[in-house]
Amino acid sequence: MDPVLDRVRAANPVSEDEFAGLTDFTALELAPRKRRRRFLAVPALGAVIAALVVLPNSAPQASEVLKHAVNAVAVDDGGILYARSKATWGPTGEAPGGVSARQVWVQGDTAMRWLEDGGDEEVFRKGEGTTRRAADGTVKTEADVTMVPTEVFRASGLLRKAQNGTQIKLDEDELDGRDVYVLRWNEPSGPPHFPKIEMTMWIDKDSYAPLRFVDHSLGKDVEGKPFDHTYTEDILEFKTLPDTPENRRLLTMH
Repeated sequence: MDPVLDRVRAANPVSEDEFAGLTDFTALELAPRKRRRRFLAVPALGAVIAALVVLPNSAPQASEVLKHAVNAVAVDDGGILYARSKATWGPTGEAPGGVSARQVWVQGDTAMRWLEDGGDEEVFRKGEGTTRRAADGTVKTEADVTMVPTEVFRASGLLRKAQNGTQIKLDEDELDGRDVYVLRWNEPSGPPHFPKIEMTMWIDKDSYAPLRFVDHSLGKDVEGKPFDHTYTEDILEFKTLPDTPENRRLLTMH
């Protein structure tokens, strides 16, 4: 991950329960003092169904769009969520400082697998911890580390939990030839410098599936150093798989 973003998030510390809600979007029941590995050092949908709407009267309200978006990423009957995405991060307006293409499989709070296109792989299973295998074949297991999914998977749980009156601006637009809803809001940050955190999510108008997520953060980090960074995740494929023995194999290290 980008070290500057990590410093920014250090200025906005969070508690374990803020990561409640994986794919089944129920609170994670984790023992205290367990270390958590956060794959994406950006906050997820900390938004409530309170909207500043900029749409024709015939268009749905932000609350309705959010409700459908939540349902689109929810797992029913113990299914397995799958996403293939590409993420970039770095100074705003400049060439990306980092790029990551990956696939992620998540089943509730019990199992998760993360596979980078470069070959790095990580697998988590509740009660067993996290096993990492680098592209060079090196394997390491940490029993006290719990994997946390990307923002796309955590969106619904955090949306349901957040009740802080965050204003959401809702627009209609087009993304790569697809009609989309665009949700924009600001996330609260933390002391000592309270950097600005601007969030944007593009949602398919037909399926309400997430298509793109952007975090634009700027201000001063915890060390007082100025920064202006952008994290972008494009969701290339997103679907729910049935809970079958064959699909459960996708949650294991290959």
